[in-house]
Amino acid sequence: MPALSYQNLSTMQPDPPPAITVPDLRRPAGGEPTSAFTIDVEDWYQSCVDFDAPITSRVVRNTERILEVLDEHGVKGTFFVQGRVAETFPGLVRRIDAEGHEVQSHGYSHRPLHRMTRVELRDELKLARTTVEDASGTRVTAFRAQDFSVFADNLWAVDLLASAGFETDSSIFPMRMPRYGIAGWELAPHYLETRDGGRLLEVPVAIWAKGRWRVPVAGGGYWRVLPAPLLLSALRGIVAAPRPVVVYCHPYEFNARELDDYRGIVRSRVLVSQRLGRRSSVPRVATLFDGLRFGRFDEVLNAWGLT
Repeated sequence: MPALSYQNLSTMQPDPPPAITVPDLRRPAGGEPTSAFTIDVEDWYQSCVDFDAPITSRVVRNTERILEVLDEHGVKGTFFVQGRVAETFPGLVRRIDAEGHEVQSHGYSHRPLHRMTRVELRDELKLARTTVEDASGTRVTAFRAQDFSVFADNLWAVDLLASAGFETDSSIFPMRMPRYGIAGWELAPHYLETRDGGRLLEVPVAIWAKGRWRVPVAGGGYWRVLPAPLLLSALRGIVAAPRPVVVYCHPYEFNARELDDYRGIVRSRVLVSQRLGRRSSVPRVATLFDGLRFGRFDEVLNAWGLT
């Protein structure tokens, strides 16, 4: 892949790009999960409209709905929990862990990483780990940036993630989109070498590739509006590639009526786009669970020989 450059926000001087190593993958044995079901635990209004708004009990109700759906299908998942959510509702985090799901970090605030200086990001990552670890009572080793906000010009964040104690990351969206992503980024799991000699395992979310075309099929709006048969076919194609599938969703996507409360407060076009496909979230998940072997992020990495 072409060399990538990134910058130090504090000096605006180019830093050398991190070296990338793509390890060999082993196909999961029969019965092992090929695909990871992950949830970014955040409160919609606070994370999408007003970063300084309080975390509300909506996040609890919506996350509990996801837990019910997972239990109905006998699937364990990985919950990347925002630190402010863990601080506000530690009992929710303990319940997630007690029910056998994996708990990892989704940052502390929901401010994009690319808007932070090195000092700010260092403080953010410390809180991102400690708040979730304190709430769950388990060690946090994996991270997903809010809004996939590791870009080509802030790849220096990789060094800070590793120095903060994270071993695995799922923050780089491996194609360029209007709001995030890096064009031409490696699709398969790979190691990023840090400047102090360490390394970080980067595991991108699911992107279906056909020739030079790349199609986002991992989650969010793409996941809600694509026809279910097409989505399932694309995800199976990723497993056949072979690469692990990593999909993501948010608790609020399982509440079709939540946005009604924000009429007159949030712009109508934002509400319309955010509402698309929410009513189909539960049946969509059921279709995917019937078509692929889903499990926790850590279990899937192990099944593919990455841990």
